[in-house]
Amino acid sequence: MKKIIIAILFTITSQLLISQEIITVQGTVKADSDKSVLPYVNIIIKGTQIGVSTDFDGNFTIAAPNNGTLVISYLGYVTKEVEINKQKTINIFLKEDAQQLDEIVVVGYGSQKKSDVVGSVSSVKVSDIQNIPLPRADEALQGQVAGVNITNNDASPNANISIRVRGVTSINGGNNPLIVIDGVQGASLSDIHPNDIESMEVLKDASATAIYGSRGASGVILITSKKGRNRKPVITYNTFMSIHQVRKKLDLMNAFQYSNFINENRTARGLPTVFTNAEIDNFRTNSTDWQNEIFRTGISTNHHLNISGGSDNIVYSLSGDFIENKGVVLGSKYTRYSFRPNITYKHNDKLKINLNSFVSLAKDNPTVLNSRDRQGSPIYAALLFSPTKPVFNADGTYSQPGGGAGSNTEFNPVALALEPIRDNFSDRIILNPSVEYDFNENFSIKVMGSFQSIKDENNFYYNEKVVNGGESDREASIANSKWTSYQNSNILTYNKKIKDHNVKITGVFEQQIIKSNNNFISSSNFLSNANTYNNLGLGASPGIPFSYKEEQSLESFMARIDYSYKGKYSVTLTGRSDASSVFAKNNKRAFFPSVGLAWNVSEEKFLRDAKNINSLKIRASYGEIGNAAISPYQSLSQLVTGANFSFNGSTLTSGVNLSTQAENPNLKWETTKQLNFGFDLGLFNGALNIVADYYKKNTVDLLQERALFQASGFQTQLVNAGEVLNEGFEIAISGTPVRNDKFKWNTNLTFSMNRNEVLSLTDNQTSVRLGGAGLPGFSDAIWLEVGQPIGLIKGLEYAGVWKSNEAVLASAYGTTPGSPKYVDQNNDGVINNDDFINIANALPDYTFGWNNTFTYGNFSLNTLIIGSQGNDIYNIGRSRTESSDDGTSVNLLNAWTPNNENTNVPGHDQVGAFRNSSRWVEDGSYLRLKNVTLGYDFSDEVTNSLNISSLRLYFTGTNLLTITDYTGFDPESNNSNGVDTFAGVDLATYPSQKRYTLGLDIKF
Repeated sequence: MKKIIIAILFTITSQLLISQEIITVQGTVKADSDKSVLPYVNIIIKGTQIGVSTDFDGNFTIAAPNNGTLVISYLGYVTKEVEINKQKTINIFLKEDAQQLDEIVVVGYGSQKKSDVVGSVSSVKVSDIQNIPLPRADEALQGQVAGVNITNNDASPNANISIRVRGVTSINGGNNPLIVIDGVQGASLSDIHPNDIESMEVLKDASATAIYGSRGASGVILITSKKGRNRKPVITYNTFMSIHQVRKKLDLMNAFQYSNFINENRTARGLPTVFTNAEIDNFRTNSTDWQNEIFRTGISTNHHLNISGGSDNIVYSLSGDFIENKGVVLGSKYTRYSFRPNITYKHNDKLKINLNSFVSLAKDNPTVLNSRDRQGSPIYAALLFSPTKPVFNADGTYSQPGGGAGSNTEFNPVALALEPIRDNFSDRIILNPSVEYDFNENFSIKVMGSFQSIKDENNFYYNEKVVNGGESDREASIANSKWTSYQNSNILTYNKKIKDHNVKITGVFEQQIIKSNNNFISSSNFLSNANTYNNLGLGASPGIPFSYKEEQSLESFMARIDYSYKGKYSVTLTGRSDASSVFAKNNKRAFFPSVGLAWNVSEEKFLRDAKNINSLKIRASYGEIGNAAISPYQSLSQLVTGANFSFNGSTLTSGVNLSTQAENPNLKWETTKQLNFGFDLGLFNGALNIVADYYKKNTVDLLQERALFQASGFQTQLVNAGEVLNEGFEIAISGTPVRNDKFKWNTNLTFSMNRNEVLSLTDNQTSVRLGGAGLPGFSDAIWLEVGQPIGLIKGLEYAGVWKSNEAVLASAYGTTPGSPKYVDQNNDGVINNDDFINIANALPDYTFGWNNTFTYGNFSLNTLIIGSQGNDIYNIGRSRTESSDDGTSVNLLNAWTPNNENTNVPGHDQVGAFRNSSRWVEDGSYLRLKNVTLGYDFSDEVTNSLNISSLRLYFTGTNLLTITDYTGFDPESNNSNGVDTFAGVDLATYPSQKRYTLGLDIKF
């Protein structure tokens, strides 16, 4: 009977079509976003069952009524209706269905429907980071995600970037989030080009990160790289060139001002002058601006090429890129070549084999590498070297420090930038094969293995030209390191729907082994510069070689149960057991559980028919996560080199001795306990979306060093003691306030507020001194204190300058009018460390980002504004430029004199001016127009005439405007190198730049 009815309907429909004029319509279906062809798209005549599908190249041909309508549908795209209107050729462009795309969210070891996600997971809009022309994903992520704070340690071509998710939880255990690229753990965001990213998620609360156990203690960033599609080859080429200019120079004296200042300074102290009147007069027109001498216009280029496509059985995506960045400081440069092939072979409906790989070769020429770079930083030297000195002497040698003017500790800045050879090479390889097998529609397994290898070679050579010296000043060194990681993940997934119940069970067994070794050799006193570091044997004075090797392993079992009922109520239970080799024998394994709950209120009857509320989900979670980010063997007794023994009673022989750090057989995991409440709200058909979270994180059993009594024979011991709190609120507001046929405005606003507090320390101490801020006289600056945040700086309270009418009181403190005045906190008549107070906090009160994209016709305008409020910076660079003996800052022109007492700058004869005090603390708050991009997408007429799919031209300005009271190079910079306890200290690092970029995106 059913077959008869269908036959009758088909006959009636056919007769109706016959009564109209039938024409042949042909055309191509493409994606609106990137103009790529779409194969196997369904096209039917509206009101009938007659239809066709596009071929492999997206082409179609169909016989249809001349006044009929075509209905075009394709998974992941918005269904579209097109009226024929007697057209015989119709080219169709389908828009991606944002709602469908957002339904699936990548989580650890799998994916979930967005409506079922119970944890705090932020999906990054990939188009937002690809709108910013940067070769690194970490920089492009800045300001895009609430709860994620990204800062540049410096702005060099190969800069280190710190990423913190929901604050600083650990003191010695590490605070870097886990980076997972295509399942490979421990990757780096600098290893993937933004144009290679398919999706990016940030896991923030314990329910989301507990799946990774100890690896996820500081958050997780998940990245899925682009894969091929079943289509003909598509070639995409992205390129841009940027011009870099130093955003800001510091205000320093010219030679005329400086020579007058030096003479006045020495006269005030009863010393002979240095410069004659004739020399001073000559300095009116002859002055060396050392910042101009070492800063230049930098140029960077980026080329990225992708070829993707495939067939029914094999799909591929092959990407390669070339990056070259000539920095704004003389001698600095970074170059990298990389290749990322992703290949998937589908044997049948059950078996699939994947191979994701990454290879890169890089060379970095930094201005300064580390503490072994004994001759100093050209940037720091440019702030202190005398402007009265030329770059070169009359005989062609570099001018040298001394002579009564300028710092005696800094060498010629140009010499420091150009003469030392710093060639750093880095080779990276990632191999990531995996096999997926579906036993049936409910049960599947994935077995993945990965191999990561990083080989670094850092070569240095210092010649005698910097100091105008001889053979003894020539020295060279080579440092080699190799880091390898082996990972095996075995993932079982069971997914079953029973009426209104959805159950998904994930089980994981995982192993990881990490090995590293380092070697360092050096030599000095070379007869010639000809071989530089290439033959250390030519050095007459070889150094003592150094090497070490270490290994650690992690073994894990994990289970996760995701349950949902009618799409209304969701529960996620996770448990992970980790065993790490870095801990003591009896404490290697620990268990970390979590639970998350979600209620989709919008699915309830009382809210389902609400016109303006599209979605409302309330979330809550609690979990515990461990931290094992310490070096191996710290729970054991260790032997160190450097001890000399006499084995024959007369001759000393090199040997080993016990380390100064005692063993700890009870060392165990650091644990973070996190509570999270949040909601997701969608309003006005997606025009406005709000995601808000409150969290509280308590990190207990902190991994800290405890000072031991000298009688023990050791100095320190790594122990579990202390507690740190992070409590905060974050909100992300996004949407499309305006959307019509001509104009569209997309916006995304993020706001993050975090309160960090040390709750307890070792042995019931209330405070612990960690070290200095980088200069003599500042050795007691960095502290931990109960009740205060990590990143605390202590020092004297600066109260200005002693005035002439305070001479008697000043003399009681052993000083005179014109000298710095410090507050005697305990009123004991002596200014010393007992008067230290808390003078600075490096952590901000809140951070924010505001990203906007405006589209009008073929034009688009993208703007990104970021900001930070409430963080302090210890401006050590300024402290040296304002030194009365050899300072170069223009602030010294306002120094105290009996006729100029309305100033906070001490006079020439300063007593105790160069001290650790609040004088050097500045507000690091800022508001920055980070990026502005104006783009133009050429019309189909142009692209068709060029026989290409799409063409886009854009211009970008970066760091165009910064509003801040900070007087240093950049309020973002610090000298912590990722060590949070030393954040906020600025030693005049590599300055930030304004960048002007011209780019082109083309697709064939």
